[in-house]
Amino acid sequence: MRRFFIVIIGLVLSVAAGMLFLAIGGLMFPATREIAADLTITGVLSTLGALAAADSPDRVWGVFVVAFWTLTAALLVLPPVLTGLIGEAAGVRSYVWYAGGAGFLTAALAWWGHASGLGPDPSEMRVLTLLFLTGAVAGFVYWLVAGKDAGRSVA
Repeated sequence: MRRFFIVIIGLVLSVAAGMLFLAIGGLMFPATREIAADLTITGVLSTLGALAAADSPDRVWGVFVVAFWTLTAALLVLPPVLTGLIGEAAGVRSYVWYAGGAGFLTAALAWWGHASGLGPDPSEMRVLTLLFLTGAVAGFVYWLVAGKDAGRSVA
Protein backbone atom coordinates (compact mmCIF):
# COMPACT_ATOMS: atom_id res chain seq x y z
CA MET A 1 0.00 0.00 0.00
CA ARG A 2 2.88 2.36 0.78
CA ARG A 3 4.38 1.74 -2.69
CA PHE A 4 1.05 2.71 -4.26
CA PHE A 5 1.14 6.10 -2.54
CA ILE A 6 4.77 6.66 -3.49
CA VAL A 7 3.90 5.98 -7.13
CA ILE A 8 0.92 8.36 -6.99
CA ILE A 9 3.01 11.10 -5.37
CA GLY A 10 5.74 10.53 -7.97
CA LEU A 11 3.25 10.85 -10.82
CA VAL A 12 1.68 14.01 -9.40
CA LEU A 13 5.08 15.63 -8.89
CA SER A 14 6.25 14.58 -12.35
CA VAL A 15 3.22 16.15 -14.02
CA ALA A 16 3.70 19.35 -12.00
CA ALA A 17 7.40 19.45 -12.96
CA GLY A 18 6.48 18.95 -16.61
CA MET A 19 3.95 21.80 -16.46
CA LEU A 20 6.45 24.11 -14.83
CA PHE A 21 9.20 23.24 -17.31
CA LEU A 22 6.86 23.70 -20.28
CA ALA A 23 5.72 27.08 -18.98
CA ILE A 24 9.26 28.32 -18.38
CA GLY A 25 10.63 26.75 -21.56
CA GLY A 26 7.75 28.12 -23.60
CA LEU A 27 8.73 31.64 -22.62
CA MET A 28 11.98 31.16 -24.53
CA PHE A 29 10.06 31.44 -27.83
CA PRO A 30 9.39 35.01 -29.00
CA ALA A 31 5.81 34.19 -30.05
CA THR A 32 5.03 32.71 -26.64
CA ARG A 33 6.53 35.73 -24.87
CA GLU A 34 4.28 38.02 -26.90
CA ILE A 35 1.22 35.99 -25.93
CA ALA A 36 2.24 36.08 -22.26
CA ALA A 37 2.81 39.85 -22.46
CA ASP A 38 -0.70 40.28 -23.91
CA LEU A 39 -2.23 38.46 -20.94
CA THR A 40 -2.92 41.55 -18.91
CA ILE A 41 -5.93 41.85 -16.65
CA THR A 42 -7.71 44.08 -19.17
CA GLY A 43 -7.06 41.59 -21.97
CA VAL A 44 -8.24 38.65 -19.92
CA LEU A 45 -11.39 40.48 -18.76
CA SER A 46 -12.25 41.59 -22.30
CA THR A 47 -11.79 38.02 -23.56
CA LEU A 48 -13.99 36.66 -20.78
CA GLY A 49 -16.59 39.32 -21.56
CA ALA A 50 -16.56 38.40 -25.24
CA LEU A 51 -16.99 34.71 -24.40
CA ALA A 52 -19.87 35.48 -22.05
CA ALA A 53 -21.56 37.64 -24.70
CA ALA A 54 -21.37 34.91 -27.36
CA ASP A 55 -24.56 33.27 -28.60
CA SER A 56 -23.91 30.12 -26.59
CA PRO A 57 -21.24 30.79 -23.96
CA ASP A 58 -21.71 27.35 -22.41
CA ARG A 59 -20.70 25.66 -25.65
CA VAL A 60 -17.69 27.95 -26.09
CA TRP A 61 -16.50 27.28 -22.54
CA GLY A 62 -17.14 23.57 -22.95
CA VAL A 63 -15.04 23.41 -26.10
CA PHE A 64 -12.28 25.43 -24.44
CA VAL A 65 -12.19 23.21 -21.34
CA VAL A 66 -12.26 19.97 -23.35
CA ALA A 67 -9.50 21.18 -25.69
CA PHE A 68 -7.32 22.36 -22.80
CA TRP A 69 -7.82 19.14 -20.83
CA THR A 70 -7.12 16.96 -23.88
CA LEU A 71 -3.90 18.81 -24.66
CA THR A 72 -2.79 18.74 -21.03
CA ALA A 73 -3.60 15.06 -20.59
CA ALA A 74 -1.94 14.03 -23.84
CA LEU A 75 1.28 15.96 -23.43
CA LEU A 76 1.80 16.25 -19.68
CA VAL A 77 -0.04 13.39 -17.97
CA LEU A 78 -0.04 10.42 -20.33
CA PRO A 79 3.74 10.05 -21.01
CA PRO A 80 4.95 9.94 -17.38
CA VAL A 81 1.99 7.78 -16.35
CA LEU A 82 2.64 5.23 -19.11
CA THR A 83 6.38 5.06 -18.52
CA GLY A 84 5.82 4.95 -14.76
CA LEU A 85 3.29 2.12 -14.89
CA ILE A 86 5.30 0.08 -17.40
CA GLY A 87 8.47 0.67 -15.40
CA GLU A 88 6.76 -0.39 -12.18
CA ALA A 89 5.32 -3.52 -13.75
CA ALA A 90 8.67 -4.48 -15.30
CA GLY A 91 10.72 -3.41 -12.29
CA VAL A 92 12.85 -1.00 -14.34
CA ARG A 93 15.01 1.22 -12.13
CA SER A 94 16.89 3.19 -14.80
CA TYR A 95 16.47 6.94 -15.10
CA VAL A 96 17.09 6.51 -18.84
CA TRP A 97 13.84 4.56 -19.10
CA TYR A 98 11.75 7.11 -17.23
CA ALA A 99 13.28 10.30 -18.64
CA GLY A 100 13.88 9.00 -22.16
CA GLY A 101 10.60 7.13 -22.40
CA ALA A 102 8.48 10.03 -21.20
CA GLY A 103 10.39 12.48 -23.39
CA PHE A 104 10.04 10.28 -26.46
CA LEU A 105 6.34 9.70 -25.83
CA THR A 106 5.68 13.42 -25.37
CA ALA A 107 7.41 14.33 -28.64
CA ALA A 108 5.82 11.38 -30.46
CA LEU A 109 2.34 12.36 -29.29
CA ALA A 110 2.90 15.91 -30.54
CA TRP A 111 4.13 14.55 -33.87
CA TRP A 112 1.14 12.21 -34.14
CA GLY A 113 -1.22 15.00 -33.07
CA HIS A 114 0.02 17.18 -35.91
CA ALA A 115 -0.53 14.33 -38.37
CA SER A 116 -4.11 14.19 -37.05
CA GLY A 117 -4.45 17.96 -37.41
CA LEU A 118 -4.37 18.63 -33.66
CA GLY A 119 -0.79 19.27 -32.58
CA PRO A 120 2.07 21.68 -33.23
CA ASP A 121 3.97 21.73 -36.49
CA PRO A 122 6.71 19.08 -36.15
CA SER A 123 8.83 20.88 -38.73
CA GLU A 124 9.41 23.38 -35.92
CA MET A 125 12.20 21.38 -34.32
CA ARG A 126 12.36 23.74 -31.35
CA VAL A 127 8.81 22.80 -30.39
CA LEU A 128 9.56 19.09 -30.52
CA THR A 129 12.77 19.62 -28.55
CA LEU A 130 10.87 21.58 -25.90
CA LEU A 131 8.23 18.85 -25.68
CA PHE A 132 10.86 16.11 -25.50
CA LEU A 133 12.65 17.95 -22.69
CA THR A 134 9.33 18.53 -20.92
CA GLY A 135 8.63 14.80 -20.94
CA ALA A 136 12.20 14.03 -19.93
CA VAL A 137 11.99 16.36 -16.93
CA ALA A 138 8.68 14.79 -15.89
CA GLY A 139 10.11 11.27 -16.24
CA PHE A 140 13.26 12.17 -14.34
CA VAL A 141 11.24 13.64 -11.46
CA TYR A 142 9.18 10.45 -11.34
CA TRP A 143 12.39 8.41 -11.23
CA LEU A 144 13.73 10.55 -8.38
CA VAL A 145 10.59 10.05 -6.32
CA ALA A 146 9.48 6.52 -7.15
CA GLY A 147 11.43 4.97 -10.02
CA LYS A 148 14.60 4.14 -8.11
CA ASP A 149 12.69 1.49 -6.18
CA ALA A 150 10.45 0.28 -9.01
CA GLY A 151 9.27 -3.27 -8.67
CA ARG A 152 10.33 -3.54 -5.02
CA SER A 153 7.81 -3.77 -2.27
CA VAL A 154 8.51 -1.10 0.33
CA ALA A 155 7.51 -2.19 3.82
